[in-house]
Order: sequence, then C-alpha cells, then structure tokens
Amino acid sequence: MMELIHMTATYSNAVLVAILPQISDFAKKMDLPIALPITAQQVVRFGIVPYQGEIGGGIWLSNHFLFSYDDGHVMSFQSPDNFFGRDDLLENWRRFTGKDNMTTNQAIEMARETLHKLGYNLAELHMGVPPTSVQLPFDYQGYRIPQFQMSWDGPDEADSTGHDLSMHVTVAVNLDTKKITALSIISGKLRRPPPKIDVEPELESEYRKKHSMQMFVRTNAPPRFPRPEPDAKE
Repeated sequence: MMELIHMTATYSNAVLVAILPQISDFAKKMDLPIALPITAQQVVRFGIVPYQGEIGGGIWLSNHFLFSYDDGHVMSFQSPDNFFGRDDLLENWRRFTGKDNMTTNQAIEMARETLHKLGYNLAELHMGVPPTSVQLPFDYQGYRIPQFQMSWDGPDEADSTGHDLSMHVTVAVNLDTKKITALSIISGKLRRPPPKIDVEPELESEYRKKHSMQMFVRTNAPPRFPRPEPDAKE
C-alpha cells in the first residue's frame, strides 16, 4: 500500500523544478508552440502526486497546454486545440471545424513517426499494426469536424507483484492543421528512473503523530461541575 506524504510548498516546488527540463525536452521534440525552456513562471497549476516514492503530477501552463508526468517520463500532453474529451463542445464546436488536409492513414504514420522521435520502440508500443480503435472525422450541421483519434492497446500483462504492465497509446490529430493535439502513453513497462529530489518528504502519518492536537485543559477549571444543593427539609 502506497503511503501519503505530507505536502509542503518546498517539496512541491522541488519536484516541479526537477521535472520541468523533461517536460521542455518533450515539448521541443514535439515542436509544440511553447517558449522553451519551460519555467515555473509559465505554470499556473501543479497537481503533484502525493505518494511516497512517486515523482510526478499534472502541469497546466499559462497557454493552456497540459502535461502529465509519472514513472520517470512524460505520460501525456494535451493542447488547447484538442477536440476529444472536452466538456464545452456544445458551445464551442465551431472552432474545431475545417477540412481534411491529410488522410487518416497519413495521421497514423505521423503518430508512429512522433513516438519514434520521442525515443519509444514502436514494436514495444504495439504500433506496428493498425490501431485497436479510432474515432473518425465527421460532418455536423453542414460543417466538417476534421478531428481524428487513434488508440493502440497491447495485451493485458502484469508482473509477479500484480503491477499492471499493459500498454495503452492514444494520439489525437487535427487533420486540418496537421498537428497532434493530444498524446497519451501508459504502461508500467515504460517506467524509468525518476529525477532526484533534494527535499525528503515526511510521511503524512508521521506528521500527524508529531502534530496531533493535545486535549486542551483549563488549569483554573473546577475539578467537577457544581451540583445543586438538595432542598432543605422542614
């Protein structure tokens, strides 16, 4: 069972500083429109993983890019132009209209080339075969929605301790701009050494033991509540 750590600003900032260079390297290889290197000043929110031995979390940038880091590598990113999984499509679907400037087969090859450029083994990701599932571009109210998402799912796997090793890769592409708008790579097989953190976090259980509230005792309180005297008998 993973233990919670007591979160402090000092530890959170140390983790952020340690993983930002890897986020920057990922953004550079992806050719994302982000000022590099990414600095803490560009981060508007950091949701840190609060467990002992886990270095990572979600990073939201001021330009609305989102990155997720865990297991020693960038596990996912989303650009503000990602169509899939949004909760505002009823109001903003028109901003995702356009035309197909590339085929879905070209988008699949772009996904493979991108993962190769990021340093992944395509065979290990099970990407040498057609995608396991796709969400195709479509027409809506006379407009074209040129958004395409593909996923590759490997067979269910686990190590001797039951840790999930299954491979799941998802890539979203805007066929109009020919840009990857989201990418997710999840598998215990891809775990890499995490960056070193100079700050050693304290377990939440230990923190609570040391800072548990003591019962408040009034030194000037009477030893017991006074009781009313019984009525005198005549």
